[in-house]
Formats: sequence, structure tokens, C-alpha cells
Amino acid sequence: MKKIIILAAALLCAMTAAKAQEAASLLDINADTRTAAMGELTAAVEGSAFSVFNNVAAAPLSNKKFQIGAYYSPWAGGLTKDLEKKNTLMGAGAYFTLAERHSIAVGFRYLQSAGSVGMDANGNPTKDTFSPKDMTIDLGYGIRIGESLGVGVAAHYVSSTIATDTKGSAIAVDLGVQYRLALGEKSNLDLGFKAANIGSKLKYGEGEGSALPAKAVLGAMFTAQPSDAHSIKVGVDAGYKFMGYTGFVAGVGAEYMAFNTVAARVGYHLDGKAKMSYATVGLGVRVIDMIQVDAAYYLGSDALKNTFRVGLSLRF
Repeated sequence: MKKIIILAAALLCAMTAAKAQEAASLLDINADTRTAAMGELTAAVEGSAFSVFNNVAAAPLSNKKFQIGAYYSPWAGGLTKDLEKKNTLMGAGAYFTLAERHSIAVGFRYLQSAGSVGMDANGNPTKDTFSPKDMTIDLGYGIRIGESLGVGVAAHYVSSTIATDTKGSAIAVDLGVQYRLALGEKSNLDLGFKAANIGSKLKYGEGEGSALPAKAVLGAMFTAQPSDAHSIKVGVDAGYKFMGYTGFVAGVGAEYMAFNTVAARVGYHLDGKAKMSYATVGLGVRVIDMIQVDAAYYLGSDALKNTFRVGLSLRF
């Protein structure tokens, strides 16, 4: 009987984990709170502590030598609004520049689901519960070629636990390219491309395993500084998912920053196949151009509705 209870609980947890992956795999969740508020843009955004997740080619183009940051969210609030426990999403990233043209980026991501109640052989709930956990360990390298072109590669080790004795792992690789076109003294256009989450299947035991959410994304980000007190960014991403919920995905977003201190952000992300289309808004505060605090809030999607997240980064 005990084995039956454990098996039933494990199967229920596996179903819960599968539903969570359908909503948003950890590999497919934007780790950058700032650009999450801009419609989940990643392909052509400037270098940041989260470049190893966004586009690793952006880091060597940055005028900052070192950046480090972290983020936290009670993730997918729409899925857990009636549960006592909540999903927990967190992570950290950093990069540092070597010999002016080379960058090394590292990161870590973690998602713990709210958990499932076990069931006995008769379908009655038990006291047994388990919270599925997913994590990645990330390492990237980028190089600047000339003054305007960056290329890079990132590797991600993925670990997933959906029951006490049911664990899986996989390896994924991202390839990134970014080019910066100067349009004037105070404006530029970044063009980016990334092929993300290319790798092995995530296997639990002897099964066939699940394909990682591989995708290719093109992006553009226009930046203008009309005066010393104001700056504007407008960007767009467009891509295609090859695995899981295959189909086109897109995002559009904007940021207005006043006095290099306070920023307001807005965006919209479209992923019709996964039924994950939603609007995003956010705020940011920067202190002495070194400390940055960001917040994002999700609107519209049933799964992500009323979800918020915060991020903190340091720039040197």
C-alpha cells in the first residue's frame, strides 16, 4: 500500500510538473526583471548581469567591465492563487570583461513549484506532498570583434526533480550575435540574434525524455538620448519555437528613463500556441549609475496574472 501511495503521489507531481512546463519552462522564463517588463525582450538588449540568459553576445559590447545581479518572484500567481504555498522563482547572473574584448558570464536559476497533494489507491488525499524543483547552472563566453560586433556561446546544465526518486537532467547551448549601429552622437540601433536551448532531451529514468524548448529569435533595440536628462529605448523580438508549443513568439517594449535615475517600462508578449500572451509593466531606480533596482508586473495571462518580480543589480 505504501508503494502505491508513493507512486500515485509521484505521478500526480509529474503531471503538475508537466503542466508547469507547458506554461513556462524554466529555460524559457526571462531572468532579467528589467526586460521582462518590456515584453520579455532578450535578443538585442544591452549587456547586463543577465546576458548569459538573454544574449551572451551583448556582454562584450557593454561599457561596463563587471555586472552582477539577482532576481526573485512568487512565480505564476494565477496558478497558485487558491493554494497555501506559492511557486518560487529566483536566480542570479554576472559577467566580467577580460582584456577589453572578452567576457565570461555565469548564472544560476531555480524554480520550485507549489507542490501536490498525494493520493492513496482509492483516490483519497494523503499527507504526502512534494514540490517539483528545476534549476540550471549557466556559463557563457563572448568576444567583441571590431568595435560593433559581439558573438558568444552559453552552456546550461539543467536539473529537474519531479518526485523524491524521479530526477532528470539535460545540457543546452545558446549561440548569440549582436551588432551595434551608431545612428548619431546620442542614438544607436542594436540588432541581435540568438539560437537558444539547443541540446539533449530532459530524461527521467528510462523514458524517451522531453525535448527542451529550442527557439531562434531576432531582435532590434533603438536607443535615443534627446537630452542629458532623458533617454528612450524601444525594442522588438520575433522568433519561432521548434519544440514543445511550436510556433511564433514575439515581444515589443519600451523604456523611458529620467535623469539616469528613474525608469518606466511597458511591453507586450505574444505566444499564442502556449496561450501565454500578456502585457507587462515595470519600474526601475538607479543610484549613482551603479546600483539598480527593478520591478515587473504581469497582466492578462491566466497563469501569470498578478505575478510580480523584483531584481537587483550592481554595475562597475
